[in-house]
Amino acid sequence: MITIHLHNLKFYSFHGVHEEEKLLGNEYEVNADVQFHEEHAEIHSLSQTINYAEVYEIINKRMHIPASLLETVVMDIGNAIHEKYDYVRYINISLKKLHPPIEGIEGAVGVSWHKEF
Repeated sequence: MITIHLHNLKFYSFHGVHEEEKLLGNEYEVNADVQFHEEHAEIHSLSQTINYAEVYEIINKRMHIPASLLETVVMDIGNAIHEKYDYVRYINISLKKLHPPIEGIEGAVGVSWHKEF
């Protein structure tokens, strides 16, 4: 199995259930792990693997579409990756809101989604 990692991707987006979040936005961090069975003894071509630049574009595009729930965003990202690369066997997407609008909180909040195909 091969796993492609895209970690610590930063975005400024407008996800959230509160009107303040929809207007002001927030900083987010996305991590993605995409796993597939290699079909060749050695990989020498981009066509034999998953192009992480294309995976980044899927993530980037979805992060710029506001959603009320982070769960919706991670599931959309994972499903779009699997749609592009139907040979993916496992996806793990995590999404953190780096400055949550919760009084007194220090740290981040987030969700993750794991799926085996």
